Amino acid sequence: MAADASGATDTVDAASREPSRTRERRGRRRLARLPPRTIASAAVTTSVGLALLVVLGTLTHQTVLVPPLAATMAIVTATPDSPLAQPRHVIGGHMLACLVCFGVLALGWHGPWAAVVGCGIACGVVLLLRTPHPPAMATAVMIMLTTPSATHFVPLLAVGAVLLLVVQTVSARLRREVYATTWW
Repeated sequence: MAADASGATDTVDAASREPSRTRERRGRRRLARLPPRTIASAAVTTSVGLALLVVLGTLTHQTVLVPPLAATMAIVTATPDSPLAQPRHVIGGHMLACLVCFGVLALGWHGPWAAVVGCGIACGVVLLLRTPHPPAMATAVMIMLTTPSATHFVPLLAVGAVLLLVVQTVSARLRREVYATTWW
C-alpha cells in the first residue's frame, strides 16, 4: 500500500491499476489498427441498414425507432465480435426492454419519470436474463416518452432489429467474414 503525505494509505496500489491501463492501451491500439477496408465496410453497412430503417419507419410512420436502432447498427457493424452485437443481445435486449415498458405503460405511468422507472427496470431485467444491449435502454425511454401503440410498435421493433442483423450478416458474408459468433 502506498502512503500519501498525511500518512493515509491508498487501498489500491499501482500494481493493481496496471492491468486496467494495459487493457486500455491494447484497446486503443486495436482500434487504431483497423484496416481502412474494415472502416469503410462498417460505414457502408451502417448506412445501408439505417437507410432500410428510415424507409421502414417512414412507411409505417414510426421513425421514433430509428435512434435506438441506429445505435444498435453502430455496435453491430463496428464491433461484430462483441457479445453486445450478437443476435441474442440485440433482439432479446430490445424486446425485453419493450415488454417491460409496455407493462409500465399498462399501469398508467408515462412521461419522463416513468421513463426513469421503465429504463431502470428494463436494465435490471436484461442483465438478469443475460441479454444486455445498451441501445435497448433508448428503446425503453422512447416508449415511455412517446407511448406508441404496442400492436404497431412491437412487431416493427422486432422486424427492425432482425433487419439490421440480416444486413450485417449479408455484409459479413460478402467480405468472407463470420457474423454472428453466437446465435443464442
